[in-house]
Amino acid sequence: MQHKDPTLMSVMCQRDKSHDCDVKGRRNMKTHGHSESMLQVCASCVMHFFIPNPKILFWVICLMNVFLVIVYFGQFFMTLTPPHWCAPPSDLASLNLTSEQVKRLTIPKDAHTGKYLECVRYQVDFKQVVESNASWPDPSWPTTGCSHGWNYDFSLYYPTITSELDWVCAEDWKPTLAQSLFFVGSLVGSPVLGWAADAWGRLPIIVATNVVGGLAGVASAFCSSFVSFAVFRFIVGMIYDTHFMVAYILLLEYVSSKYRTIMANVPIMIFLTAAMCAMPWIAMALGHWTFFTIAIYVPLLTCIVFIWIVPESARWLLSQGRVEEAVAILKRAGRINRRPLSDEVVEEFKAYGWKQTEEKEDRKITVTDLLKTPVLRRRFLVLCLMWMVIILAYDAHMRNTEHIGANVFTTFTLAGAVELPADFLTMVAVEKLGRRHTTVWTLVAGGVMCLAIAAVPPDNTSMVLVLAIVGRFLVTMSINVGQQYPVEVLPTVARGSGSGAIHTLGYVAAFISPYVVYLSKYGHFLPYTILGVVTIVGGLVSLLLPETLDQKLPDTLEDGETFFGDQGCCYNPCARLTEEKETEDEPLQMLEEEKEEKNTKAEKTREREEEEVEVGEEEEEDLFIYHPKSQLFLSFFSSFFSISFSLSIAFFFFFCLFLLFSP
Repeated sequence: MQHKDPTLMSVMCQRDKSHDCDVKGRRNMKTHGHSESMLQVCASCVMHFFIPNPKILFWVICLMNVFLVIVYFGQFFMTLTPPHWCAPPSDLASLNLTSEQVKRLTIPKDAHTGKYLECVRYQVDFKQVVESNASWPDPSWPTTGCSHGWNYDFSLYYPTITSELDWVCAEDWKPTLAQSLFFVGSLVGSPVLGWAADAWGRLPIIVATNVVGGLAGVASAFCSSFVSFAVFRFIVGMIYDTHFMVAYILLLEYVSSKYRTIMANVPIMIFLTAAMCAMPWIAMALGHWTFFTIAIYVPLLTCIVFIWIVPESARWLLSQGRVEEAVAILKRAGRINRRPLSDEVVEEFKAYGWKQTEEKEDRKITVTDLLKTPVLRRRFLVLCLMWMVIILAYDAHMRNTEHIGANVFTTFTLAGAVELPADFLTMVAVEKLGRRHTTVWTLVAGGVMCLAIAAVPPDNTSMVLVLAIVGRFLVTMSINVGQQYPVEVLPTVARGSGSGAIHTLGYVAAFISPYVVYLSKYGHFLPYTILGVVTIVGGLVSLLLPETLDQKLPDTLEDGETFFGDQGCCYNPCARLTEEKETEDEPLQMLEEEKEEKNTKAEKTREREEEEVEVGEEEEEDLFIYHPKSQLFLSFFSSFFSISFSLSIAFFFFFCLFLLFSP
């Protein structure tokens, strides 16, 4: 049986004092060996103290969920296409007709739906028709294109870049292409930034991506051409998902396995859902796409303050051999939480860190190392396939919301509201059924819902709506688990670059998704059949993944290759709870006995530690421990260099695009 994160140790730390962590850590040293014991000591103390202010990382990830909605869904409301029809010739103004009469006179209707056509108008002498008192309109009149522009209905909508630049009819491909280029940007930026997160740290990438994304988002509000808008959407796409995923990794690298699901999913359940439900009404209240774009992207710039309030990942620092910085973070956390670490634990931690440094000097770790060993290779490839299937299904369901119901704002809000119960059920399911079973059965059930929709006649709108909402519910559950899964399976040394590669392939699926939805033009059943088959296959393949419930995160490539190795495809994490409880009783009894013997010594230790806390708190305001100033500058310089390198590729791409579309 694999050894899980020391949840028991974390509980004892809460109940007793930090010296108890030291006692349990020494016992683990005797039982499991020096290397594993140091990881457990690190985990027990770090995961309990986990940040200088226990609320900081939680609120940071909550904010990141709001920013995720802004970056991903904001473009949808920037490029909405309001109802439109051809503008009439200017000489009709002298006929004293109402706007509805002019529309009925000049715009033909669809013979099947009775709706006004959007891209053609009648081509007759309207003045002569009106003055002759003839019956009008006549469906046999000749038609022509919208040579005088378009009129837009803003009774429900608001001016968007689509209506301002007339990206309709013959140019209706431009909003879709701009959104597709957003994902092309993600394909360019994600692997580079994922590698940078492993090479230069989590914190510099979090700050750099959000600041660059905020600047590019604000700049897109002032675009007056397709090329400029597409360029800035590409840049925003480059930081998409990395700006959130690296913060997500940072959070999970600090939180013990016992609280990992709660800390990862509660922010999604509350803040992502609230942001999705609020976004349509914010756009409607501001009443113009420019104001809306500025309002949603300016908050991303506030991430610059993370430099001073968010700690770098102690796991990452240790994996890089930066032991002193990791120890400084732990010491400061101990002082603020009034649970300082004992000198013995600190010295053991340092010894293990230097040992890690010596091992790390042999070679650099890249994402290709995940493909060199059979177990890691299989898991990595399955994670890639799983994520591509999830993103394809999720994006297709979201894009289809505009075809369900008459009011796109209400429909989007309802689709966002589904996140809340789905996220809550995800938290319950992953703790009771485990990660693997939850992923497999939500994907399989979601695929069955898609096949059911394909079998239902399109005229039965109520049944289609119910099945679509259920499918959306299930795929939301799967994406929540799928987001957490790679972080727990991949080792620390390649977690950022590996996650970046997985999410890059997800962008390929997101790029394909609009074209899958477009197949409905040739048959209602086609997109749902494709989604159903692909989703079911993806769910069944996910059976090859390990179960990570209550397991400690792997740190090295060797850990990633050997962890979870005793699990089969039918492994049930719930069945071992009774066994693990029995194994935990003995350490508790031993600890109580040792506590009684050392009671007097412990009291003296606590008094000495409280005195140190008082001295430490006086120095706390002047202490900057996350990075040495030179290292901090180099980290952020390297981050912006990485983004600049990706931008050079982007500008070359758009230069070619400009040459293609320029007259």
